[in-house]
Amino acid sequence: MNGTLIPIVAAAASCICAASSFAQSVERREPQPQVRYRVGPDTRSNPNSPQGRLEGPFLFHSKIIENTVRKYWVFVPAQYDGSKPACLLVFQDGARATNPDGPLRVHEVLENLIAKEEIPLTIGVFITPGHRGTEYPDSIGFGNPDNRDREYDVLNDTYARFLIDELLPEIGKQYKLTDDPRGRAIGGSSSGAICAFTVAWERPDYFQNVISLIGSYTNIHGGHVYPDLVRESAKKPIRIFLQDGVNDLRSPADPTRDWYLQNLKMIAALQEKGYDMASIIGEGGHSDDHGGAILPHMLRWIWRDYPGVKKPSVDPIEAAKQVKPEMVDLFPGFDPTAKIDVSGTYTWQTDMRGIAMTHKLVLEASNGQIKGRYSYTIGDDSMETEILQPELIGNKLVFDAITRNRQRESLSSFHGIVGNDGIKGWRVVDMNGQIRDVAWNATRQAN
Repeated sequence: MNGTLIPIVAAAASCICAASSFAQSVERREPQPQVRYRVGPDTRSNPNSPQGRLEGPFLFHSKIIENTVRKYWVFVPAQYDGSKPACLLVFQDGARATNPDGPLRVHEVLENLIAKEEIPLTIGVFITPGHRGTEYPDSIGFGNPDNRDREYDVLNDTYARFLIDELLPEIGKQYKLTDDPRGRAIGGSSSGAICAFTVAWERPDYFQNVISLIGSYTNIHGGHVYPDLVRESAKKPIRIFLQDGVNDLRSPADPTRDWYLQNLKMIAALQEKGYDMASIIGEGGHSDDHGGAILPHMLRWIWRDYPGVKKPSVDPIEAAKQVKPEMVDLFPGFDPTAKIDVSGTYTWQTDMRGIAMTHKLVLEASNGQIKGRYSYTIGDDSMETEILQPELIGNKLVFDAITRNRQRESLSSFHGIVGNDGIKGWRVVDMNGQIRDVAWNATRQAN
């Protein structure tokens, strides 16, 4: 997943558990190249398109998925007047799907494509995963509620029953929805994508179209078996468009936890079984931006032959392939000739599946030598360690630190540009065998 591996010299390290020979067997990792896909006009609000309305968020307490509460939104196209049933698109991670500043903006895509009659009149339903308890905290924002993996990544019909037997009938009291499974689509990103596929897999009598973005067909809760299930099971009347990236959460140590490889296996299995399917592999990682950039083409392809829809002037698959990324400057402002004093205390916070993680870095520079200590706190767990092999190249700081994830020691490599206000860059971290590049933005504390 990452670029060139640079061996580091073992250095003394102390942490809340005694340092060991671990530091002698690790390698510094460089952040992988980053790309960015830009959304096109069909993913932006267009004043020339009749303006629909996004209703919500509404709260919903499920009886099928007990002790959970979730939010949902309903997009109603301007053309909907209740005289005839509308098609349906359900999208998981509803807050993310409707984020006006995000790369998906699914409701705006619907609005624009409906106006051009390139997809049928479609009502959108955007649902967050459940949060355990009776209250949905505002602090979740666009993050992940705590019941997400238990709903999205399991291979059973529970979520399908919640959706089909509980939530959609409630929405159907107000809006007429089609009874035609060809007119119903379900989609999602990451774990939301495997969730969407599972709903269609369990209930192809209800949903026969799937949009899958960076799908988690991996061993979170057994989803890695899907390629074999597809091959071994009778072919189902499902149409599916899959998107992924070559740098999507690679896992050399465990292929069943490698997002890219598992998506390739899904694509191969669906092709071998003769499914009506399309796939696009981009250059990015575990991000919504590529999927958001090609989502209009995916929806055109899904509904390309639905009654009343204008035939695409350009093949949607070929159009999606033409969407190319831009390279991202990993270290904007890097100046190899800069002279800077890195001494000080830096703090930052990250979010790990809805759990706040607080980080602290204390640096001292003297006579060209740098030393420091890195610590973090997550819940009741904390760790402190000396940094390893610190280097300052102009205004770019690089160091390593031994960290722990679920009692497993691993190495994190930090790379960042130092400025007056802090450090901004990338932390390359081993998360149970998966190498991830995490944005790092630390604030320098006043003395």
